[in-house]
Amino acid sequence: MLDKNSRKWRDLATGKLELKTDNFGLQMFLKRSVTRFAASQPPGELEKAVEELYNFFVKYERILGKELAVISK
Repeated sequence: MLDKNSRKWRDLATGKLELKTDNFGLQMFLKRSVTRFAASQPPGELEKAVEELYNFFVKYERILGKELAVISK
């Protein structure tokens, strides 16, 4: 598992890093996050989104192994 402070989590949350996945729940989560940052956000909102994304991956680590391997490269 990547460190929570890794730049890749920020890139995923903002859509700078595109992740192909078959997991519908993750697709929805990422789409919501990217849409949120299409408009400017108040300070601290990015950190909150990164925390939510990281916690999602921690919770579903067993079923998101393929996605974690791609992100970790």
